[in-house]
Parts: sequence; C-alpha cells; structure tokens
Amino acid sequence: MSALDGSSNDDDLATDATSRAAIAVLGGTGLIGSSIARAFLDVGHEVIVLARHDVDRHRAPLLAGATLVLGDAREPSTLERVLDGVGHVVSALAAPHPAASASDPLAQFDAELPVLLDLLERVAARGGIGFTYLSSGGAIYGDVDELPVNEEAECHPVSPYGVTKLAAERYVLMAARRREVPVRILRVANAIGASQTHRTGQGVIAALLHGAQTGTAVRLFGDGSSIRDYVDVADVATAAVALSALDRPALVVNVGSGVGHRLDAVVHLVEEVTGAAIKVEQAPTRPTDVRSITLDVSRLCGLMEWHPRTLRKSVEDTWAQWCAWRDDARLVTS
Repeated sequence: MSALDGSSNDDDLATDATSRAAIAVLGGTGLIGSSIARAFLDVGHEVIVLARHDVDRHRAPLLAGATLVLGDAREPSTLERVLDGVGHVVSALAAPHPAASASDPLAQFDAELPVLLDLLERVAARGGIGFTYLSSGGAIYGDVDELPVNEEAECHPVSPYGVTKLAAERYVLMAARRREVPVRILRVANAIGASQTHRTGQGVIAALLHGAQTGTAVRLFGDGSSIRDYVDVADVATAAVALSALDRPALVVNVGSGVGHRLDAVVHLVEEVTGAAIKVEQAPTRPTDVRSITLDVSRLCGLMEWHPRTLRKSVEDTWAQWCAWRDDARLVTS
C-alpha cells in the first residue's frame, strides 16, 4: 500500500492510529511550516505550532484548527510544553539564507545547531516520537558534475548555510543510530507558494511576481544561465505527511520536481503568466550561489505517489492568489 492509499488492513489500522498522534511543527508560521501544518490538519491530526512570531493574514487560514504557541524553541519550558503528548515533530525553524550566512557564519551556526541538538535530545529522551528535519535540496549539494543529483551524491556546499545544513543532517542521523529516533530528512528544492514574501532574500518567483505587480525592478544574480528545481509548497507538505507515516528508521529524501529551469526562462514564464514586462537588474553571481541544481526524485517516487505540480501551474496559482489578495485589499480601502 502506498502512503497515500485509502485501503487498509490490520497493520494499516495500527499505523493509522499512530499517524493520528499530535504533531508539533516548529517554525509553523513560515512558508513551508504553515503548509505542512495544514496538510497534517487535513488528514485528522491535532497540530501544535511553535513560532516566535504570530501568523500573518495570508497564512492564518492554513493554521485554522491548530494550536499556536508563541515562543522560542530555545526556551526549555516552552519546548517541553509543545512536545508534551506529540507523536511526531517537524523542524521547520527559520535560519539566515545562504547569501546572508556568508557575512556571518557563526550566526548561521548559532541559529540552527544549538536548538536542534537540544530538540533532538528531548525527543530522544521521551521515546516514541518521530522527527522530520527540513534540509536544503540545493545548498547542501553545492556544485555537482551530473544532474539530476541523487541522495547518495557527495555534498560539497559552497555557503555556510549549506555547511550548517549538512552538519544538522549528520546530527539528525546520529540520533537515529544512537537513540533510535525515527527520522526523515527532506532535502527540499526551491519551494514556492502564494504566501512567500519577496522581502526575505529567498524566492525568486515571489520577487518576479512582485516586480510584475508593482513595476519595480528585480535584482537577479548571474547571467540567467543558472538552473534550479522548483517545487510547490503544497506538494512538499503532502510529502512530509506521507513520509512521516512510513515505518522506516531513517530516510533522507530529495523533495523536488525533478525538472530544472534556467533563470532566464523563469523570468519569461512569469512574464507570460502575468502579462507584464519585468524590469531586471543584473548583478554578479555570488560565491554562495550554487551554479545549477536539479534533484533526482526517484527515491521519493518509490516511497509514495509523487506527482508534483509543474512550475507553470504553481506560478499561475500563486499569481491568481496574489491578484485576489490585491483586489480584496482594494475593496477594503475603497
């Protein structure tokens, strides 16, 4: 039976009972975390979201029905309260993006590893709790010779962000080996979705759509030949739910579309969808930018039914939602 199959037998019913345990999503007001929380809610889980900041109005509907705890995962009493009674933890905590990490590698380290180590220890001590860690499907591999890249490829990250993510993965896998924590590491491609902001320094799709909507110039790095794998955040959430239910001690899985897109082609696609000419400001390639990356999703396809949206479909859906939000805002102010 696939992870998403609706049929059941006695073993499946036991698995289903376990899968309905409460889920804690750390960083659950972010782009990926909020979508994962929604996906778990939609299949009947109780969901507790821990975040430092309240949810914004665009992501609030995704968390309808979840328990939102505002606090810091570095605070032991807060973390213990969130972990109480849960059967699975998803770590979607925010960290500085690759370019920002270059100027302050220690900030990247401090933002991610101490809280992760403490979290893993607390999860292991409680026993019987599964753990999903959201890693990077681009920065962690670095520049590779052959695309698409599978999970067995050597990782040579080119940014402190990628180095830290790789170290985090090693600690997660060590928890699986030494403490028998069932873990899933999701190496996520460039996630896109309607609630992504253009201001974070991540998400070229959001930046391009903002440029199309406002007429402001979009700064792009490189000559347009770089290649990226894009995946809809809703598909990432579907994968997170399905993989959490599998009876496996440890999984490292690429979560992407398996299709690479040149940056200049992405610009043209967004122009086609929006009908707007986008002003582009070219900037030199940054040393923290991976040249090209496309993920091999064969392992994921062997674990679940995997039919991700095309990039065009995701851009169309995102643009339609942005236009709806814009029209709603105009109605409110008119």
